Amino acid sequence: MKRFLSGLRKKAGRAGRSARLGDDERFGTGLWRHNRDRFIRAVDRYYTTAVSIHEARTGAPEPETTSAEAPEPGAPESVATEDDPANTIVDGTHRLNALVTLVDAITERLHADHPVSGQVVPGPARRAIGDTPELLTKASSKVAEAVLAASMARTEILAGKPIGSGARATARFIDDAAELLERAQANLDKVEES
Repeated sequence: MKRFLSGLRKKAGRAGRSARLGDDERFGTGLWRHNRDRFIRAVDRYYTTAVSIHEARTGAPEPETTSAEAPEPGAPESVATEDDPANTIVDGTHRLNALVTLVDAITERLHADHPVSGQVVPGPARRAIGDTPELLTKASSKVAEAVLAASMARTEILAGKPIGSGARATARFIDDAAELLERAQANLDKVEES
């Protein structure tokens, strides 16, 4: 499982033109960079929690392997089954990786069109982008809530209790984060259209 999850964790936004630019050039050093970094820290905490859930399920950490190594023939893949709520939590790592790409695109675009060096958005930029800064902050908060729900599920596993409600909560919080980021993207699309 850890081998499976290790392929999910990737450096955010390191492709094409972006690989030639540093994060300061892409996202600035002000509010947009702060929002991006906060989101990524929450995703990293979620990933760590998902790995710890797997370890709690199996009772021991899985040995470190590379994603290119194949499991031994006949070796069990995992203790989890398809309908295991732990799989819902692990699936969240896939979904969050996709959202990191969206956050990178949004914050890079914000920095390019409305650079901000501090934590305050100037009036003209604020009128243009609307509640986009708040949507980014709320999306990070939703991922943090997903981390909390996953952490509570891990505690339930250790106590031998079912984790269905915690797994459903993680999925719901990730859905909420995705919706908030879609709204932020829509705000920027409206600015571009006008």
